[in-house]
Amino acid sequence: MILKKIEEAYRSAIYTRADATKAIFYFSAEDFEGLEKESFAVRSQKGHRLQGYFYSYPNPKPNRLIVFEHGMGSGHRGYMKEIEVLARAGYLVYAYDHTGCMESGGEVTGGFSQSLMDLDDVLTALEKHEEYQNYDISVVGHSWGGFSTLNIAEFHPKISHIVAMAGFISVEQILKQFLGIFYKKIYEKEKKENPVYMTADAIRALSRAKTKALIIHSEDDQTVSCKKHFDVIQKALVGRENITFWKVSGKGHNPNYTADAVKYKDDFFKRYQKALKNGALETDREKEVFAAQFDWNRMTAQDMTVWERIFKVLES
Repeated sequence: MILKKIEEAYRSAIYTRADATKAIFYFSAEDFEGLEKESFAVRSQKGHRLQGYFYSYPNPKPNRLIVFEHGMGSGHRGYMKEIEVLARAGYLVYAYDHTGCMESGGEVTGGFSQSLMDLDDVLTALEKHEEYQNYDISVVGHSWGGFSTLNIAEFHPKISHIVAMAGFISVEQILKQFLGIFYKKIYEKEKKENPVYMTADAIRALSRAKTKALIIHSEDDQTVSCKKHFDVIQKALVGRENITFWKVSGKGHNPNYTADAVKYKDDFFKRYQKALKNGALETDREKEVFAAQFDWNRMTAQDMTVWERIFKVLES
């Protein structure tokens, strides 16, 4: 009985759509002068559309492409500051919405393993495309997208660089973190539905890969435990010259944000959850008024010290 309730709660939280809400402001290409945007969609293995866009400033680095992997609960526009920073550094960036997220198809997100399936589909399409098949492709991802980034070399060994921020090792490990002793039956059930991507393990993937990697985590991350993911993978792969590990402090689940942005964002979500609980975000007007109270540039401010380290790895 307890397991059934836990499974129902888990599936209602994870197997849902992640669509935009007017209570949260999402930046777009138009908010950054000179940032160019071009639509490019991919057909997923499941038959629906994965909508994405190429972003760049004029004259990006030739034959270089960064694929950006967003986290759960939003789409790629929740990461426009990260995408813009990469584009400003001279890269052509492809960012898309995962299954069940914002502009992409799919009735639900498809669970924790879906980001890896989506990334596999996207890279397969790009590698076959006449214009991009000879490009040097790197992947940068956060959280749910950090998981897919950490594991993608198993499916696409030619990926040149990966940068994973606050990523989890495997679906099994993140379920164990969230569900404790109840994780196993849920994991085994999902593994039968999706054996290829559910069994992906970053330690196994990176132990076989020659891909240059930077793995970043904040020690106080309460969403993806640093101890249960970053520390474990670092211990398993210590000494590998192609992998750099970097642990930061005071950044929670967003190691690339400034410390102030992390605190401001945490305060926003406390107020957001309280407003939802109190029924204060029922209409579009209520949501717009709520969002207008906050400084969204401050909330998404990027720590350029972290980005300089990322650029160094991408150029190595």
